[in-house]
Formats: sequence, structure tokens, C-alpha cells
Amino acid sequence: MADEQFRDPNRRAFARTVIRQPATVIYGDTSVPVQTLDVGQGGMCFLAGRPIGPGTRCTVTFDVPLGDGPAEVSASLKVVYSSYLAAAQFKIGTVFTELSDEAAGVLARYTTAA
Repeated sequence: MADEQFRDPNRRAFARTVIRQPATVIYGDTSVPVQTLDVGQGGMCFLAGRPIGPGTRCTVTFDVPLGDGPAEVSASLKVVYSSYLAAAQFKIGTVFTELSDEAAGVLARYTTAA
């Protein structure tokens, strides 16, 4: 019981694995090229040239490098935070709002192999 009292409610439910791949994020009528930073079963983080406001719902498409070749993943996201790093460089943290069984399987393969 005492441990639960000090559990950080902002901690991720799933571990993240480094992934550096180009990706495309689409929200509204806007399509933005981004660079992935890390990914896990619960969400991902990427670098964008402009901020994307927390709460924004978007989709992302990127290739996951696997031993038998790249696998494309598409998923729906919600932006949790957008942090300024440098000029034209924003770190965007997200959670998955919709992830197909196939995409979840690809990410599971990648995160356990890395």
C-alpha cells in the first residue's frame, strides 16, 4: 500500500525503445515530416519542425526496421506534450489512441529484439 502512495502517475505504462526513422504525421489538413525518437506499446516520441499542441489527435506512418525487412506501421495518436528543443526542433510526446493488432505485433517484435 505504501508503494502505491508514491507511484508517479506521469510514468509510462510501457518501456520505450530507440528508433530513428523518418515518419509522416497528419492532423487536420496538415502533413508534417518528422523524425522518430522512441516507440513502445503505449506511444511514441518524435521531433518536428513546429510544435503540435497537446490534445491534438493525429496519425503517424513510419517503417519499423525488422530482421526480415522493414514493416510499415500506421497508428492514431494523441499529443501529450510538445517541448521546444532548439530553433525548428520540437520534441513531441504521444500516446496511441488506436493501434491495429498487426501494428502492435510489429512494435512488440521491434521492442523485444532491440
